[in-house]
Amino acid sequence: MIQEQTAHTNKILVVDDEITLVQVCQLILEGEGHSVRGAVNGRQALRLVSDEMPDVILLDVMMPGMNGIEVCRRIRSDYPHLRPLIIMYTADAREEVRHNSISAGADAFIVKKNPFLDLPAKLTPYLARQSCLI
Repeated sequence: MIQEQTAHTNKILVVDDEITLVQVCQLILEGEGHSVRGAVNGRQALRLVSDEMPDVILLDVMMPGMNGIEVCRRIRSDYPHLRPLIIMYTADAREEVRHNSISAGADAFIVKKNPFLDLPAKLTPYLARQSCLI
């Protein structure tokens, strides 16, 4: 008897102050079978995290008000026993930003490039690892 493997559907939160980018990421990732919610600022992201902890948080660094590094720090501080995968997704590829992101508790750092169609390929190794942990 052949046993079918069922793929885990990741709950992903996309956080970016550019609503169009959030919507594009949602479409792409939902097309890959994931459950995706979006937030356009840090405060909204923290509210969504407190409502239902996602498996993966795709988090922009450069946002007005509370930037992504602060959001990452707050999530790690407020939920020390929960370990959502936090992936910083930013156009700012400077080493200082990468270092600050990882120091704040991010698990990975991916540089945004247009078009965003390569997003699923960039996320695949992280999503596969997260699925094994759930």
